[in-house]
Amino acid sequence: MDSITANDLRTEGDSTMAEIFLTNLPHDCSDPELREWVESRGIEVKSTRIILDLETGVAPAFGYIEIVDAARVKAGAAVLNGKRLRNNAVMAKPVQVVPWDFNRSTVSP
Repeated sequence: MDSITANDLRTEGDSTMAEIFLTNLPHDCSDPELREWVESRGIEVKSTRIILDLETGVAPAFGYIEIVDAARVKAGAAVLNGKRLRNNAVMAKPVQVVPWDFNRSTVSP
């Protein structure tokens, strides 16, 4: 069997993860509201994803934003971290990608 790497599974133009993880979002925050809030701070957003509880449909106060410029993930997280969305001080961290070795059952270092 041939070896499969994480790069083999990526589509063209999607070779770098450019996401920021956000916590302490308002529970009723919407994707458009989150996008507007991020873009008002000078960060161009490619997509937003607010995580919803499958049973209640309520957001448990966290989500992700994918930004256009992958080189600005750390700077973008720094800009957003501690800023208020309504009355909530949002915490922002760059998403860390951990490569997976599909030929083993453990994560590659």
